[in-house]
Amino acid sequence: ATEQRNQQQNQQQQQQQSANQLSMPNSTGKNNHHLSQAVIESERSDLLESSGGRRSLRRWLNAFRHRLSKRGRSKPPDQFLDKFSSTTASDTRLHQTAQALPSDGTCSRLSVDPSLPSHYRWLSVVSLAVLYNIVFVIGRAVFWEINRQAPALWWTLDYLCDFIYLADTLVHCHEGYLEQGLLVRDASKLRKHYFSKERWWLDLVSMLPTDLAYIWWAPSSCAATRLPCPIIVRINRLLRLPRMWEWFDRTETATGYPNAFRICKVVLAILVLIHWNACLYFAISYALGFSSDNWVYNINGAKNLTLSRQYIYSFYWSTLTLTTIGETPTPENDAEYLFVVADFLAGVLIFATIVGNIGSMISNMNVTRVEFQNRMDGVKQYMAFRKVGGELEARVIRWFAYTWAQSGALDEERVLAALPDKLKAEIAIRVHMDTLRQVRIFQDCEPGLLEALVLKLKLQVFSPGDYICRKGDVGKEMYIVKRGSLSVVADDGVTVLATLGAGSVFGEVSVLEIAGNRTGNRRTANVRSIGYSDLFCLAKRDLWETLADYPEARASLTERGCQLLRKDGLLDEAVFASAQHQQDTLESGVAKLEQTVENLNLRLARLLAEYSASQAKLKQRISKLEESRSVTSPKRRSNHHHSNNNNNPGVDGDARSPVLSPTSRQQQHS
Repeated sequence: ATEQRNQQQNQQQQQQQSANQLSMPNSTGKNNHHLSQAVIESERSDLLESSGGRRSLRRWLNAFRHRLSKRGRSKPPDQFLDKFSSTTASDTRLHQTAQALPSDGTCSRLSVDPSLPSHYRWLSVVSLAVLYNIVFVIGRAVFWEINRQAPALWWTLDYLCDFIYLADTLVHCHEGYLEQGLLVRDASKLRKHYFSKERWWLDLVSMLPTDLAYIWWAPSSCAATRLPCPIIVRINRLLRLPRMWEWFDRTETATGYPNAFRICKVVLAILVLIHWNACLYFAISYALGFSSDNWVYNINGAKNLTLSRQYIYSFYWSTLTLTTIGETPTPENDAEYLFVVADFLAGVLIFATIVGNIGSMISNMNVTRVEFQNRMDGVKQYMAFRKVGGELEARVIRWFAYTWAQSGALDEERVLAALPDKLKAEIAIRVHMDTLRQVRIFQDCEPGLLEALVLKLKLQVFSPGDYICRKGDVGKEMYIVKRGSLSVVADDGVTVLATLGAGSVFGEVSVLEIAGNRTGNRRTANVRSIGYSDLFCLAKRDLWETLADYPEARASLTERGCQLLRKDGLLDEAVFASAQHQQDTLESGVAKLEQTVENLNLRLARLLAEYSASQAKLKQRISKLEESRSVTSPKRRSNHHHSNNNNNPGVDGDARSPVLSPTSRQQQHS
């Protein structure tokens, strides 16, 4: 509606502009006309001079504009999918607009939505910068030959990573977070939330300009006689490692191959650990003295002075030591023994954990296949024990092979058990959309009915030649063909009466319980699978439980079933009309009874209100009577006391009263 109003306003403005141009004086129009003619003549002459270049440029611009229009053109919405989706396209546009707009003020425009793909791509860039520092800060601090090769490249990469760190701090400071289910975009709240966490000081320390130490410790002084190299002052850049772990978590959640990604992550961790240990071995060899014994690195010889030999040998020694799978030179002094013992312990602990994780990942990757194979082996053992024929056994094995090839024996109910029903229904609709679109009974049904029915559909796989149903069987299910072909055959099993394909529905007449059905809710045809067929099965009980809340859909299905029965001459019209009359009478009686109950409830509510009001009035009157009685009782006591004093004038007020006779006591009591 907003876009339409904007278009109407633009059209009105254009009409006003054209009207203003038409209402201008004629003299101005003539002058403009002569001026435009002169401009046109000059442009025409220029075009004639450079017609070839201009035509090619115009051609290229038109092609570029066409590509842009095709790129910006969105796919038309799927009406069937939008109809049964709880999140419509308009809701998505409104959500995106609300996410894009700031909450208040200009500062809130700096907020970053962590759920957007652009934020994930930024984390990828930050992870590359962190990985660069993890590998090369330690390596360049030990292997001095690296710094001598392409120093300009190292300086460029170092300060490019520093710039990425600085930008990432700004992004991290303005990352939105959820509060009561809504994304917070207020800049002050975002900064307060950022500094309330403990990671802000890691970002701060990782950006400290430790490169200022180059002023008195020049990187050019790095040589074999002076290790570590000055690049070691950049070791604080490794504190940005949590951002890399965040990228790992996001990728593991988003990827479709989580187990493969976990294995790659573990392999990367192993390589980094071996790399660090190799650098540490080379540094200890420098501290103890190169070529001082057989354990340290032998630097003698031109070949051993090369960077490739130094790093490869150190990496080889580190791999053998940490994995404990090979023989290494024997240590010759206490420091070497201590380092090797520490390496062995670290290798046993770290690599045992890593190998165990890799083993569990690989087993998880094959758990579905193992479970399926165990089920198939159990069925084969049972058939061998019961001495089932070889032909039937081969059919069962072929069925298992087809099931694994099509769906991998995936248990959809167990996989989607953690999701709410709404999301499970939407996933089922999207997965089976091509099939449901061809089902006529689902074209005009209510979205709630489709969501309820699609969750009750059970997938069944039939082998070639299997009978789905036979004529005369009691109908307890209806079927929807998802994949494959079925044939409706005569009683002889040879004559094919019809062929059913994807989207066909059969068996609904038997489960509808139509009064007057001469077959008595039994199957009216033989349906056999031609090849392997995937069918959705809907049980009779599930169908009626769902249709109880949708009377219009129930009436539509019943009418369709009646048409099919009339077509085959299997409907007793008299019985059907009588049942319909009884049903209408029963429904009208139920409606009247409901109206009577509603009226009685209203009258009862009215009587309760009147009773409550009368009770309140009675309580008020009783409280007033109690108040009046409490006021009059002290006066009566005082009058009675004065009368006693008048009858006994010789007795003082404080004296005791005389003893009364029994008769006078009774009178006083009365």
